Amino acid sequence: MKWIRGTFSVIASVMGTVFSPIWNQTRVLKVLSNVMFLIALLATCSWLLFWLGQRPVFSLNHLTVESLDGRELKHVNLPTIRARAVDQVQGNFFTVRLDQARQAFESMPWVRRASVRRDWPNGIVVAIEEHQAMGVWHGSEIPKLMNTHGELFVANMAEAEDGSSLLRFSGPEGSSQEVFKKLQKINTWFSPWDAKVQGLELSSRYAWKAKLSNGLSIDLGRELDERDSKQMELSVERLMKTWPQVQEKWGQRIDSIDLRYANGYAIHIGKKL
Repeated sequence: MKWIRGTFSVIASVMGTVFSPIWNQTRVLKVLSNVMFLIALLATCSWLLFWLGQRPVFSLNHLTVESLDGRELKHVNLPTIRARAVDQVQGNFFTVRLDQARQAFESMPWVRRASVRRDWPNGIVVAIEEHQAMGVWHGSEIPKLMNTHGELFVANMAEAEDGSSLLRFSGPEGSSQEVFKKLQKINTWFSPWDAKVQGLELSSRYAWKAKLSNGLSIDLGRELDERDSKQMELSVERLMKTWPQVQEKWGQRIDSIDLRYANGYAIHIGKKL
């Protein structure tokens, strides 16, 4: 029975400690006072920061525009950026949402990428990378511009540096990157002629047709798989090897070449000397 009495004694001691008045518990009082002091300190600091953040000195009234890639900005300027900032950028130095501001600037014509950072104490710095137009894409209802990364964007065609020098592209919906990659490959193929692609078309049947700067039009054939790709490369190699003899006979009268044959190619004589 002694162990029963001992157990009841321990329980009574614990209950007495728990339910005794808190002012009789020095350790608990010390912990509570520290917690209350910490809460009061945090509340005071939060209020102070909020009060400072609302001071006019931190209101956004300074905007700096710079180039993100080191190139001169030709289509985006301070007035257009400032107009967008007034409508889209909300808050002050502390509360402005930089990611939201970045998205607003990237939605502007000619802006490919934007980066936004705070500029102490009342400004932001907007770094812009512009689209570098290289061609016009006719594969959709509304003509678009293609940049030097093969990306399509919508902008005023008249604002392109030189409309006459823009390349012409077309293809099925979503094929701009494929056309861009093929452009680079074809330029490599015909570099011995010192010729570059001026226009490139990918039909709905995935047949390629290129217009070169030397005036020649070239039907490259369909490309649905690796086998077609290999056949196309072989056809180009055959053309390059035999071209001197063909040109010697027909000279500058050739205006188009058809490479859609497995064992040869056809030429079209359309120019008169």
